[in-house]
Amino acid sequence: MRNRQAVVLGIVAAVLTVAVAAQTDVTGEWAMMIDTEQGSQSTALTLVQDGEKLTGSMVSPMGTLEFEGTITGNKLEIVMEVDAGGAFLEITLVGTVDGDEMAGTLDFGGYGGGDWTAKRN
Repeated sequence: MRNRQAVVLGIVAAVLTVAVAAQTDVTGEWAMMIDTEQGSQSTALTLVQDGEKLTGSMVSPMGTLEFEGTITGNKLEIVMEVDAGGAFLEITLVGTVDGDEMAGTLDFGGYGGGDWTAKRN
């Protein structure tokens, strides 16, 4: 009896996990706003999702930055390496997806950070 309950609970948990993951699809164009101590900046964000893998690009004053990341459930993480005059800077964005909106924080490799929001176009 306990084995049967454990199997049923395991199946239910697996189905719910797949259902939640399937509901979060961030592929597309996003209008992003980045807020730091230096001010606010809007940018265009393009995301392509393949399972839990993310790839994409972001338009910045330094040009178009390409990146990779992950999404698990509604949590995402994006990491990009930026050439800052010969030294590479790793920028990390973490956030949460809620339908056609996302929000989170970003870190400029230990040189400051800020908050970000994005809305699907």
